[in-house]
Amino acid sequence: MKKCLFLMVCLASLILYSCEDNKPTFTRAAIMSEEFVSSRMKYPAEVEFDGDRRGAETSSNEYNVFQKFTAKNAFGVKSSYVYKIHMIYKTGDWADINNWTYDELTIEDISTGKQNVYRSPSD
Repeated sequence: MKKCLFLMVCLASLILYSCEDNKPTFTRAAIMSEEFVSSRMKYPAEVEFDGDRRGAETSSNEYNVFQKFTAKNAFGVKSSYVYKIHMIYKTGDWADINNWTYDELTIEDISTGKQNVYRSPSD
C-alpha cells in the first residue's frame, strides 16, 4: 500500500512539475526574443548577445526585454546594438518560437543611433 501511495505521489509531482515547467517567464521571453532579433540581422548566425537581459513582465504573458548584442552590419563590420521588444506569449510550449509574437521591436545601432522598428514578426 505504501509503495502504491508513493508511486501515485511521484506521478502527481511529475505531472505538476511538467505543467509548471511549460509556463512562460521573463527569462524564457528574453531567450525567445533573441531569435526574433537575430532573424532581423544581415548575418543572423553571427549575432552575439551579451546575456545581460533587462526588463520585466508587463502583464500576464507579456514581457518587455532590453539587451545589448554585437553583429555584423551591412558592410560586414562588427557593430554594437541594443534592442527593446514587447514579447507576447500565445500558448503552448514556451520553447517553440511559433507560440510567441511581438507588437514592437526596436533595434538601435549604438555607434550611429540609427533605429529600425518592426511591428510584428511578419513585417
